[in-house]
Amino acid sequence: MKFNINKAIQKISNRITFSPLNFRQVLLLLLLGAVSCQSIQKIPFLPTINSDLVIKNITVIDAKNGLQTNRIILIKGNKIIKNEPAESLSFEVDSPTVIDGKGKYLLPGLWDAHVHLSFIKELTPSMFPLFLAHGVTSIRDTGGQLHLVTPERAKARKDPQNTPRVMIAGPLLDGVPTVYDGSTNTNPHLGVGAGTIEEGNKLVDEMFAADVDLLKVYEMLSPEVYTSIIARAKKEGIVVTGHVPLSMDVIEASNLGLNSMEHLRNLEFACASDWEALKDTRRKMLFDGQSAIGSTLRRNIHSAQRSHAVGNQDATRRTEVLKVLAKNNTWQVPTLSIMTASTERFFLRNDWQDSYKYLPASVKETWIENSNKFGQTDILEDRKAYTNWVFEMIGHLKTAKVDIMAGTDCPIFYLTPGYSLHEELALLVKGGLTPLEAIEAATLKPAQYFSLDEELGLVQEGMFADLILLDANPLEDIRNTKKINAVIRDGKLHDRQALDQILAGLEGKE
Repeated sequence: MKFNINKAIQKISNRITFSPLNFRQVLLLLLLGAVSCQSIQKIPFLPTINSDLVIKNITVIDAKNGLQTNRIILIKGNKIIKNEPAESLSFEVDSPTVIDGKGKYLLPGLWDAHVHLSFIKELTPSMFPLFLAHGVTSIRDTGGQLHLVTPERAKARKDPQNTPRVMIAGPLLDGVPTVYDGSTNTNPHLGVGAGTIEEGNKLVDEMFAADVDLLKVYEMLSPEVYTSIIARAKKEGIVVTGHVPLSMDVIEASNLGLNSMEHLRNLEFACASDWEALKDTRRKMLFDGQSAIGSTLRRNIHSAQRSHAVGNQDATRRTEVLKVLAKNNTWQVPTLSIMTASTERFFLRNDWQDSYKYLPASVKETWIENSNKFGQTDILEDRKAYTNWVFEMIGHLKTAKVDIMAGTDCPIFYLTPGYSLHEELALLVKGGLTPLEAIEAATLKPAQYFSLDEELGLVQEGMFADLILLDANPLEDIRNTKKINAVIRDGKLHDRQALDQILAGLEGKE
């Protein structure tokens, strides 16, 4: 039993009419005389720790420590300063805000590692509040023009307690022709093209001058320009993600230093039994199509080879490819929520369409109309086969120990920002990850990717206080990540009432 002599004296002295000073002196002498010196040495004097926020009796879940029951978490400023067992508390707490976490679960804040803030400009102002309200405290923007995404990052840095952390890549570094050239609404101007090493160097200089957090390479790059971009990024110590260029094989791209791949893009080609012949055909199609529209040329190549490749996978070749990815730390961001959307069709669910009410009115109306229209189309057999391949590949990646990060590609294909990340976690579990591995993919792994794992991704002392408080255990059902009681961003508590106010403020906006 813990005993605080100072508090005991104060409690008694408050009830006596004697002078507090004289009485305390007398009482102290009496107490000292009533116990032996040996006993006095055992009386603990607990230090008092000042904090801004305390969460007691809480179950903590993170990728390193798994599930820890009955913990007490102290937050001061924007950092976690204590995470200790509540039953063996070695300190007293002085805090203006105390949360009783009994029956609740505390996780690190979530990442969406594949986002496009500028894909739908009308939606951009609503994306930060949507992320925060759904427990997404960090995002990685994987393609947008600098003049659009750098102001968003600056906004986030200026107000970290009310916006997610933002990492940007700048525009897609593509070849000629360029896929996302702004020619259509479905192909907004997310990319820039480089047909020569010199043009590629100029684009990379612009990215470095803007202090981007990563680079993103794209599918129409030539091997020469791709190699040059990767080499310069290595020299500058900046990570590179992207799509493996159609002119190259996955093993080539990985060996040169690609840090991560998006959407499992073109992995199916590399694992096919006739992968070399497929690459030669792609190169010819690229050469013959130099005057074509970039998005059309890419679509034609995918249409010509994807179904064939999925139907002719070679287990030996797949093992070879995945072994290289694991050895080179070429991580995968599968974006299952967009890769399987045409067959899973979660956008037809009532709960999904209910999330549209927080979108700008024009976007909401378009999404309802288009998602319902798309839902009436037949599911093609080749899409079913591709979806099956995608889910099977998650299991193969896990077996091969290839690291996975969680990302959605929102807001493309009716993916509501924030809400869609929880669907991504459920799909990762459907693909073969455990709930804890899915949580790791959305917490610790992105932090490690950016070398921020000394600051983010776990619930432990010294980490930034980016946290989510859940009403149910996500290890029992990964969909419990949607049962958010509170979000803590940069040390600021956003309780359920505050989160509901954020969402209410979005509803009905133009």
